[in-house]
Amino acid sequence: MNITQNIGIRICGTGSSVPTRTVTNDDMATIVETSDEWISTRTGISERHFADQETNLSLGTEAAEKAIAMAGIPREEIGVVICATITPDNIVPSQACLLQKSLGLTEQIFAFDICAACTGFLYAMHTARSLLCTMPEKKYALVVASELLSRVTNFADRNTCVLFGDGAGAAVITLDENSRYAFDCGADGNTEVLYCPKSYHNTNPFAASLPEQPEQQVKMEGRAVYSFAVQALSGSIRRVADQVGGYPEHYICHQANARILQAAAKQLKEPMEKFFLDIAKYGNTSAASIAIALDDCVRSGAVKRGESVMLSGFGGGLSYGTAYSEEAAPCIAERPWKRRHMPAIVPGELTA
Repeated sequence: MNITQNIGIRICGTGSSVPTRTVTNDDMATIVETSDEWISTRTGISERHFADQETNLSLGTEAAEKAIAMAGIPREEIGVVICATITPDNIVPSQACLLQKSLGLTEQIFAFDICAACTGFLYAMHTARSLLCTMPEKKYALVVASELLSRVTNFADRNTCVLFGDGAGAAVITLDENSRYAFDCGADGNTEVLYCPKSYHNTNPFAASLPEQPEQQVKMEGRAVYSFAVQALSGSIRRVADQVGGYPEHYICHQANARILQAAAKQLKEPMEKFFLDIAKYGNTSAASIAIALDDCVRSGAVKRGESVMLSGFGGGLSYGTAYSEEAAPCIAERPWKRRHMPAIVPGELTA
């Protein structure tokens, strides 16, 4: 295979997994002052899933098993496994190493995690592609994004707790010299707009003083995130469109808030019908968001084999990224896709 800078990727299989427990907007209204109408009209979210017995590993394993099954490939041919997450089960070992064991993958494998919040799946996919380009002996890469945001959600903050959900998505990819690929990314280090501190139990006997540990919960300035997200999303998509000479047939974006996607579509002068939306069912699942949406698109037939797609995300870091692919749908649709009814999104102040 002739490896070039623009060699494409083929998505061979996708999978996703969410916890059994579904929490509706009405359920959220029992713990904070809010309502289904307030949440749905400002975010597009109707429900989300929160883990009970599930772990990051169990969700990631289930999503990965589905992706491998769809791809129909021998497990020993997977040479790279990368997990995008900000809510791992452990500091060490990495989620990717745990996935290698739980999935029964070969020991001759690259296995590591990426922490890039809501852009994590895109960063992981691009990194996996880069590794495949430099190691022709590695045929397939498994990219997993798994999150338990309920671990870091402040359930007393009505502006943020209604947004998040738990879930995982996965994709098996390989290089495809017959398709094009383009990528754009960026970062703007910021701990004020979107931030979640890490809390350590400091037992260092040599420390002059032991600082008070912060609460390990997400903190977010909704208006600032909205402004960043709209500009980052539309700007990144434009730059990738310039690389490939036009806009794609479909957009699969980070599902943070329906308003953000509507505003970006307006700036790009692209029809909203090209933007896939499943936020109503899952809420914001951070790194898992794009991976879950991709799997929904593939299994529902929203994206068909050979149709061009841009995957685009934005999130904590602050970070953003967009990837263009011409082979994002690996299978025949299981059923005709019908756009889920979305509640009318009212203009005004955005809380997230």
